[in-house]
Amino acid sequence: MRKLMLRQFVLSLALFAGAALPAQAQQSAADFAAIQNSAAEEEAYAIGLEAFVYGYPFVEMARRLHGETQRVASDQIIAAPINNFFFFDRLARPGDGAYLKAPNNDTIYATAMLDLTKEPMLLRVPDIGDRVYVALIVSASGVIPARLSTAATGPGGVDYVFHAPGQADVVPADTRALPMPGNQVWILMRLATDGSKKDEAEAVALMRQFQLAPLSQRGSLTGAPATSLPASSLPLVEPLSPFTSLQFFEVLAKMLASNPVPDHDRGLLVRWARIGLEPGRFDVDKLATPVRRGLERAIVQGNKQVAAAQFGIAITRNGWNYSLVIGKAGADWALNAAIAMGGYGNLPEDSVYYQRNMDSVGNQLTGTKAYTMTFPKGQLPPVEAFWSITAYGMASLDFIGNPIKRYSIGDRTSGLKFNKDGSLTLYLSGEPPADKTLRANWLPTGDKPYYLVMRTYFPSTDIIEGRYAPPETVVAR
Repeated sequence: MRKLMLRQFVLSLALFAGAALPAQAQQSAADFAAIQNSAAEEEAYAIGLEAFVYGYPFVEMARRLHGETQRVASDQIIAAPINNFFFFDRLARPGDGAYLKAPNNDTIYATAMLDLTKEPMLLRVPDIGDRVYVALIVSASGVIPARLSTAATGPGGVDYVFHAPGQADVVPADTRALPMPGNQVWILMRLATDGSKKDEAEAVALMRQFQLAPLSQRGSLTGAPATSLPASSLPLVEPLSPFTSLQFFEVLAKMLASNPVPDHDRGLLVRWARIGLEPGRFDVDKLATPVRRGLERAIVQGNKQVAAAQFGIAITRNGWNYSLVIGKAGADWALNAAIAMGGYGNLPEDSVYYQRNMDSVGNQLTGTKAYTMTFPKGQLPPVEAFWSITAYGMASLDFIGNPIKRYSIGDRTSGLKFNKDGSLTLYLSGEPPADKTLRANWLPTGDKPYYLVMRTYFPSTDIIEGRYAPPETVVAR
């Protein structure tokens, strides 16, 4: 009897254990799956964040290519077909801030988006004499792969050939080759004018002599002025704004297919393949849920990281912020992305821009107050070309309209009055100063908050190496 009871007890214990083991196994499997999902999400987040920061300039180039070779707004005025210039027919003026972020009042613009997939593109630069021109050239990776300006390459009369990898063999010997790291390139041309109506018209006409054409059509180029198609003739499409969704990685994949990463970065592609990102391929619909969650987090954090990196671009002296790293970010991916987010500029050897929105004691500049800026004798901005100071509305990023139609002041402003000791005092205010001397040196600033930009073209080594800074902006007494 005792043996029977013991056997039943053992059998019951076995049955209990048999019932319990599957539940434990199920719990263990669920825990293991949760760990796997968490690991997959964290890996996707880390890889996605890396790809976002590295790829930001590529996607910004895609956005620009999309928005400037067709219309994304019915009233858009700046657009031209691929491999064609859009020419401005005048200096920028109030109202243009809707299309150009803080445009200058010193140069005539022309802009073009290049695609070198089929063949190299030829840029014919006319002989411009003693006039100043600068071409900002930006590749899809955010690198400025070539310097093209009067200071760097002379006054013109030269054919330049933009070519992608693998196209160097077809570049004619009597041209100057400009090797690009990929197929997509943005060019922004600036041609200086002194601002007079006569010189402005001459600069507009001269800019039309800068010509773009496929290399195979070089022989058919004539001296006839180039023209722009009206933007209204281009198709109207939805804007491309992929920076806050997984569309970012779709666009990046397309750009990587025609703009390969350099050899020293090809290891990145191996990692990115783990999240389904490869040149020419990224399928959102095939993402596992943990991977999708990780990439969505990477998009949010990536935008924050790139925005924070913008603080590393600028140096501050005498209350003026400026950068000497534009085009020179190198392997600093976050800095390269921050420059793409904030806006590209010329290489420091061609121009350095100083910016401020505070007075000498840290208060916001406003048109309701008057300020002075005094350059001591012999301490005007040391440049080989020109310098100017422009006021922009804080909210509009645009010129400030005024009755004398003066939107900038600088070394080409006629009638500037110097002080007896040789210094130069500029007067900034909404209302004209009573003193006639100060009125000659007056930059109108409206009646709202504003900021200043001082542009220096072909700056000296004192500027390029950070030894020079403009004077403070002081509340007038």
